[in-house]
Amino acid sequence: MRRKSLLNLSGVDWGDHTGRYPILYNCNIYFGCEHNCRYCYAKKIYYWKESWADAEPVDNAVELAKREVQNKKPGRIMFCSMCDPYQPIERKLELARKVLEVLVDSKFHVLIMTKSDMVMRDYDLLDGRENVEVGFTITSLNDISMWEAGAPGNTRRIEALKKIHDLGIKTFVSMEPTIPEETRPIEIMEALSPYVDRWIIGALNYMDVDPNFYRGEVPEWAKYVDEKDMKVLWKKELKPYLT
Repeated sequence: MRRKSLLNLSGVDWGDHTGRYPILYNCNIYFGCEHNCRYCYAKKIYYWKESWADAEPVDNAVELAKREVQNKKPGRIMFCSMCDPYQPIERKLELARKVLEVLVDSKFHVLIMTKSDMVMRDYDLLDGRENVEVGFTITSLNDISMWEAGAPGNTRRIEALKKIHDLGIKTFVSMEPTIPEETRPIEIMEALSPYVDRWIIGALNYMDVDPNFYRGEVPEWAKYVDEKDMKVLWKKELKPYLT
């Protein structure tokens, strides 16, 4: 498939932690995602797509990236927001690598968001870059395939996180969603804080979750965050439970 634009203004609730790039763009190089996570908000939005797990590449993604980094105002880029740039199809197409070759040499700040240790393939592109951060969705210290059927397990992501942080590349962890009975933010932060520069914590959206779960848990998470002086972005749906 072809698109008219690759970098599009994003309404995702991610504050400007850099203090320099208030504009946030999304950059989705695939339509669909083979990881097929049970909680995926994108496949719920695009319910009319026959199978969200059948990913299609944006065939003109590299062409668009080259044009738009020249023509659009620099900002932060979510790479990607509605799919994983390192899903299985990427092994064959190497589209993420080709687009990243353009983005990392631009004036934009690139936030790579993935559930895959395949990102390690591209460490050579990221090493020494001040305008790149690599983020992993971590939902548990264990693998939970019933929720993330096609994605590499959390244990593989954690190993990749440690390796990339040891290379001096900025890292972040997104604990979004926080899944009742599965995601234990305090345990995750205790285990991984030496390898993480900042954190994002959000809810399990688009699924039925008893509000009492967050009402009871979020204050304890927030207390730990304050005591440890962690750099945390609380997503808007959790903010009402912070006080």
